[in-house]
Amino acid sequence: MKEFLTPLGKYTNLVLLLLILHFCITVMVVNFRYIDRLNTTIETMWHEIEQVKDTNIKLYQFIEEHGDDITGR
Repeated sequence: MKEFLTPLGKYTNLVLLLLILHFCITVMVVNFRYIDRLNTTIETMWHEIEQVKDTNIKLYQFIEEHGDDITGR
């Protein structure tokens, strides 16, 4: 019986090692994909923030130039 336990233990350890390695690699791949999507989302939000900033600057300049016309002074 002991003759079979040693190889069985080696195979069990190998299977557990491979399962843990597969799990770790899967988690890393999923995390890298999530990070890439998050980076794309941040870039999109930053682009929208820059557009809003430009619009606000133009609106402020317009109000400064035509403020008297708007308020009726």
